[in-house]
Parts: sequence; structure tokens; C-alpha cells
Amino acid sequence: MVTSAKVQFLSWETFLAEHEAAWMRLWAATGAAPDLSPIWARSLVHGHGLDTSELQVAFQTNHCGELTLVWPLRFTEQRRLGLTWKKVSALANIFCLHGGLLTSLDTGTAVRQILKALRAETGAWSWVDVDLLEIGSPLHTAWVLAARQQDCRVEHIAKGRSPYIASPGTLDDFLATKGHSFRRGMRARRREASTDPGIEVRYFTQPHEMASYFALTLSIERKSWKQGEGSSLASRDWETRLYEDLLHRYAELGRVLGAVLFIDGVPAAHSMDLLQGDRVYGLKSSFDPAFAVRRPGVMLLVMRLERYFSRGVREFDFIGRDEDYKLQWSRQCRAHESLRLYAPTLAARALHLSTDLRRQVRAYRERLSAPTPIPVPVAQPLPVAARVSLDSPGLSVSN
Repeated sequence: MVTSAKVQFLSWETFLAEHEAAWMRLWAATGAAPDLSPIWARSLVHGHGLDTSELQVAFQTNHCGELTLVWPLRFTEQRRLGLTWKKVSALANIFCLHGGLLTSLDTGTAVRQILKALRAETGAWSWVDVDLLEIGSPLHTAWVLAARQQDCRVEHIAKGRSPYIASPGTLDDFLATKGHSFRRGMRARRREASTDPGIEVRYFTQPHEMASYFALTLSIERKSWKQGEGSSLASRDWETRLYEDLLHRYAELGRVLGAVLFIDGVPAAHSMDLLQGDRVYGLKSSFDPAFAVRRPGVMLLVMRLERYFSRGVREFDFIGRDEDYKLQWSRQCRAHESLRLYAPTLAARALHLSTDLRRQVRAYRERLSAPTPIPVPVAQPLPVAARVSLDSPGLSVSN
């Protein structure tokens, strides 16, 4: 596909006014992840109450004027080492499923052109943050190579692993790959959810159902362990706004499956999933600890997986960290890291050098402070037991 000569930048408001419909078409045509759509970007801006004057969109069009690349950015300032630096970060860095880039171009070509365009704006940034890239993926490789070509120093920031389930077929096919104890437990949960008249699972998919579903979700979140830690949907206003907005917007496209499990008429667990082709993203889930002994969250997950796998879903993505309960379901994980690309200026290189030196000093101090292993004495072999000979009238001992 023939493209324009370079990546361009427009303010957030101007880009939406001129290109939002085309952005939506590009997202739909490429089958990209939900967090690369204008819906996700708008919800981030709304949920966090962002200052749109900080936002610009990097984009590219072909000779027909059709979008071939869209990357929303935030241009902000940050204090480090007593100085003010100019920082560029992907808008989706605030919250994303996995780091991505919406483009119909070859990934390497798209990244090179973005970084080349940014490099032309030398005074506009000190570093660029690209978050949550899957290590070894084409996009991750493209950023590392492009940084090298554009003479940008790179800081690698570990971001942990994110588990997912690759379906081998039906739920029973999947359970057959697990250990006996796990398999028996999950089948028991499925049987309980299917046969106990006091247990009901309600699914919510339509736009007009989202308000009632979200109210049920918040009631469960307020009782969950997350509330005490300040991480529930109900404990942070920006998160409440973000998810409520996401639900309504994606439900209009038929991309939401909300579920609530009731025990004796009381909401005991919920889940919030986004659907994208043959992949499902598990956005949120929680349960009321008053029902913990019944394991309502596990029951609901079993029922969802059975529903998805029977309908051809090939992957269920837990997203987020590799928490223990997720790893019980799957050891398959995507390893992530964030990249910080420093501008090819003397000041930015000095900042990178300082950052790297401080990292090395910190690692050295951690090694020094680590407890020294106590040497374990090597056990010496015992002498061969004496043999007593009774062959002669007098006892004799030989070794």
C-alpha cells in the first residue's frame, strides 16, 4: 500500500473531528485489540479527566487519504534530577490490555516512521515511553531496532507476566490437560452451578442492560477484598467512570459479556469480559467473601469458559499480573516489558547514563545486603565397618 511521505501530528480534538470515523474503520478492518479503538481512547480521556491540550495523535494516510496508522500520545513534563524533562507516552499507557499499535502497515515500517517523525521534533521530547510490550513480539522487536537506527538509547523496564488459556477445544478437552485434583474440583464446581437450584448465572450483553449490570458489579466490588485495598471499581472515581463508559460503548458493538452469579438470590460474584473475534479479555472479576466457602468466582469462571470454548473461542486472556489463582489455570504467560527511548540529544543521553548508573548501584547494593548463604559442611564418609572373623579359635578384627 502506498502511503504519504511521513507521519503527521494533530491535536486530539482536531483529529477526532476529522478522522474518528476513519479511525474506527481502520480498527475494525485490522481486527485489532479493543484498546486500540477510539472507544477505548475516549473512555480513558473521560475516565481520567485528562487535559486534552496535552494530547496529540500521530497518524499516516495512504494516497487515497485512508488512515494506515493511528497512535494517540500524551506530551507532558516530569521532574528528574532537579530538572524538567519533556515526556511523550502512548495514551494507552494509562491502561491497556497489552502494548499495541494500530496500523495496516508492516509493523517494522510503521514504528520506524513514527520514531523518525518524532526525531524530527528534537526539542519536543526527552524520552518516549512505550508500555507493556510482549517481549520478543514483532512490535517489541520493531521498537528496539528502530531505536538503534535512530540513535536512541533504550531503557528496559520489566513488567512481569500475564497468563492466558489457549483452548484445545471444549472445556472438558482443556480440563483433560490438568492434574486430577484440579480437574475433579472444577468439574464439581460446574456440576454445582448447573444443578443447584439456589445458584443462577445471569448474562448481560445488550446496551440497555449495562446500567443494571454495573450496579450489581459495584455492589459486589464494595464487599470484596479489593475494597479494603483501595483497588475495587467502587473505591476510585476515575475507575468507575472508565469502566462504566467502556461497557456502554462496547455493548453497542456487541463486544461485552457481563455475568453475575447469584446464590439464593444474592449477587455473589461478577465478571466483565470483552470479546474480540476468537479471543476474550477478562477485564474484571470479584466475589463477595461472605460466600467464599462456595467459591462463587471459580464457579463463574468455569461457566464462562464452558460457554466460550463451546462457541469457538480460542483464547481467554486473564490480562494483568500472574497471580496465583490465574497460574492454577494456566502456566502459559506473555512476558512484558516497557521501553523508554531517550532522544538523541546530549541532555537525554546524560539522563539515560545517570539512570543506568543508579540502576547498577542499586543492584550492587542489593547484592551486598542479601544474606550470605551459610556454608553447609560436606559430610565425610564413615569408616568402613569393622568385620569380625570367627574363623579361628581366637577373635580377630580386620579392616
